Amino acid sequence: MTMDINPYTSAPWRVLLADPSLELQSQTRSNLDLEYAVYTAENGLDVLETYQQERPDLLVLAVDLPKLDGYETCKKIKGICGRRFVPVIFVSEAGDMSSVKKGFLSGGEDFLSKPYNPEELSIRVHAALRTKKLYLQLMKAYELIDRERDTLADIQRKFLSAPPEIPGLQFHAQYQPSSKAGGDYYDFIQIDKDHLGVLTADVSGHGIPAAIIMAMKRILLRSFLSQQRSPSKTLEALNEILFNNLKTGHFITAFYGVIHLPTRVMTYSSAGHCPPYLINYDNGEVRELKSEKGFPLMILPNNPMDESKVQIAHNSKLVLYTDGIIEARNAAGEEFGRKRFVETLMKFGANRNADALGLEIIKTVKDYIQDVPFNDDYTLVVLGIE
Repeated sequence: MTMDINPYTSAPWRVLLADPSLELQSQTRSNLDLEYAVYTAENGLDVLETYQQERPDLLVLAVDLPKLDGYETCKKIKGICGRRFVPVIFVSEAGDMSSVKKGFLSGGEDFLSKPYNPEELSIRVHAALRTKKLYLQLMKAYELIDRERDTLADIQRKFLSAPPEIPGLQFHAQYQPSSKAGGDYYDFIQIDKDHLGVLTADVSGHGIPAAIIMAMKRILLRSFLSQQRSPSKTLEALNEILFNNLKTGHFITAFYGVIHLPTRVMTYSSAGHCPPYLINYDNGEVRELKSEKGFPLMILPNNPMDESKVQIAHNSKLVLYTDGIIEARNAAGEEFGRKRFVETLMKFGANRNADALGLEIIKTVKDYIQDVPFNDDYTLVVLGIE
């Protein structure tokens, strides 16, 4: 019989055998020695020390270990190994269901009653290591996926436009995916010297599929529609192309405003997106920029959009966002909500520039949810008029 080799280390699998019965330990080891590199221990504390030194791939633990019994030893080993999968096979003279249950609750993967046939233990060790091999293969696959997600996240970050430098205007832009890559997006498009496009969008779902769809939307917008001054025609064209070419079941909400820079009049359309807020700090007016017509993109083949116009007055701020901000929840499950969002804009916006207000908004949301992570991507864009 040849040694069983760990394909990831090119060395024999390492098995730690711990049993206070030296005779049984010797008999078992003589059988396992033919296939594995075997280490032995006589008590629970020795098991912990040997594990730290040798990092075995599998443990065979007698329940009745002195100094620290097998159950407690297993719990400590599982705490040490963390994400590293180390299967544990318990052996015990007590084979009742209560003992078996306690073994599995302690973190064990198998349970064998004494006296046992050494060949049966060998079969169980082989089966446990086969599971470990599959686990290692899965971890390798996850590592590859994770590297690809890192690459996609880096590409996505490079897609995001830096705010333009325009006299009389201030900008803040912030994007945070809930995972490495996400489906939120913002953009600033200099259509010509007199027109600036400002867009926020949100793909349904999370992760890689949403990020890829958003990348396609960005390419279409930048490559074919960047000179279009009409927000409604821009969103309608995006909808038609994406609907006809992507059958993924996703949809995109989007808000697109085109600002005529000499007059500060913005023409805007919305495809089912969170309505931005326009706050005039001179008179305290808060406007929610809604549209009557316009479904999210990729739902209908023909999706006509409304267009509206609004004057962005002196000492005003336009705040665009995605629902990851207002739907952030605290430990009690309570949303931050639109009311708190508007209160934050009114409280901090008058005496702060666009960048400072944007940072304060996210800080306020984080203070509200405390240690609870955001459950969705979020994007925030603040435009201030001096």
